[in-house]
Amino acid sequence: MSGTSPRAPGSDASPDAAGSGAPDTTIAIGLAVVLLALAGTAALLGGQFLLGALRLAAGILAGAGAGLLLLVLLGARVGRRRRRLVAGVLALAVALALTVPAVVTTRVPPLAEAAAASIPALGEGDTVHSVPAADSPVLVRRADGTGQLLGQGAAHEVDATTEDVLALSADGTRLIQVTGGETLVSDLTGSGVDEIAAVSGIPIALTDDLLVVRHCASDGAEECTLSGYDLTTPDSPRWTLSAPATQEARGIDPAGIEVPARPDAAPGPLDAVRATGVLPAVPLRFDPAQGWIQLDPATGFPVGRVLTDPEQPCRVTVNGPTPRTDAPVVVTVCSAADGALTATAHVRGEVLWTSEPSPAGQWNVQMDHGRVLATGTEEGTGISGEIVASEHRAAWTEPGAGALDEAVEATVRLGIDGARMVRANTSGQLVAYDTADGTNVWTLPLPAPDSPVHGTLEADTAVVLDHVERTRSLQPRGAQHLRVVDADGGTVTAEAVVTADVRSVHGVGDGRALVTVGDRTLLLGR
Repeated sequence: MSGTSPRAPGSDASPDAAGSGAPDTTIAIGLAVVLLALAGTAALLGGQFLLGALRLAAGILAGAGAGLLLLVLLGARVGRRRRRLVAGVLALAVALALTVPAVVTTRVPPLAEAAAASIPALGEGDTVHSVPAADSPVLVRRADGTGQLLGQGAAHEVDATTEDVLALSADGTRLIQVTGGETLVSDLTGSGVDEIAAVSGIPIALTDDLLVVRHCASDGAEECTLSGYDLTTPDSPRWTLSAPATQEARGIDPAGIEVPARPDAAPGPLDAVRATGVLPAVPLRFDPAQGWIQLDPATGFPVGRVLTDPEQPCRVTVNGPTPRTDAPVVVTVCSAADGALTATAHVRGEVLWTSEPSPAGQWNVQMDHGRVLATGTEEGTGISGEIVASEHRAAWTEPGAGALDEAVEATVRLGIDGARMVRANTSGQLVAYDTADGTNVWTLPLPAPDSPVHGTLEADTAVVLDHVERTRSLQPRGAQHLRVVDADGGTVTAEAVVTADVRSVHGVGDGRALVTVGDRTLLLGR
């Protein structure tokens, strides 16, 4: 009888058999050491040269080396199948532990996750309009005439043609649509557009519930009227005045948009509204015998004095309230025969300030924030430059009035308007200066003094893009740091890292921005 006991079916092989089936220990340990050494080398090179592929390879190699080492250490004490399973689990766990956290911490979330609204990307011929009022929608006018109203979480479509005029009220609470000779006024609510009135005529101004319209019986009418309507009872006008015939009609100039100081032709009644997408809150009337006059929207009576002489070439517009006023400001810029400019600001028909004549020359003007910014060439110099007229002094000065001569040298200027200019400087700062007197309004840090910066300043909002320096191997290449800044006080209202190509940026009111990435345009900010 043999001394060897029979083995139960399915039991593990003998230790000798297991040992003979195990990999050669010396070779296995050597291979594990090689894998771990390669992992360390890959990690070192990946960190040194910021190569993400090497960083990931290091984690995978380290896991493989650890698994193989465990396979050797377990030896014949554990069955082959179990030994391989445990080693494989360890290899996977080590690889995941060394790669997943690094990937997660450097992941850049899609910009769309931070957007308040998303629409198809802006294209050629599309325009953007907004007002600075809080919670006001953004009006996007497409090249085919249709409109979109963007607010928190939604985009509402507005049916219109290219011949129609779409505009926001100055306070951002209403949408005005001009179709033919009819004006439609709608309340803007969270759920969309709610039409409240339809009035015959084209709009001149809207303040609160008082709408002023111009009505002509036909395109070539010799006599027209101005009428004031209360939108709570729009069936009949509160007042009506005679207005110049169609061929003598003039409209105001667009606020915040650069135009030649001496117009080749008088703007039409709706030209400024088309350009800005905003209907002013102050009604102005041009009288061929007297000039420009401000009207009381409740009565139609003149307010204050005559604003300009009818024979003098002048630009006239309406700006919103400024820090020094509680009412909209009417700004005029009149040109002398030699091109010298005289700017005047009015509130309620009375002069707030007036400038001395500027140097003679060829100028373009931008009437914004109750001030006038002129660009062009002074006569006899042949040198282009900028000058500004404001409430601070009668004389025209360069932007900043010389105060910027002592400021840190600028590397780039993002933009300038009537209130401030925004510049990046060699100290690695983004700084806003008052356009008139050069006062430092706010300062924000940049990643580095030599960091390339670009962006825009529009609608009291600065949109800033600068390069993100890679400090970790798994950080995406070509990423940009995007900031949306309320230009009034320097508050950053939105901040993100963007890895996709940013096709365009537009600052819009209330510290928000429209950013086009790929095939979508996103509303960012408050």
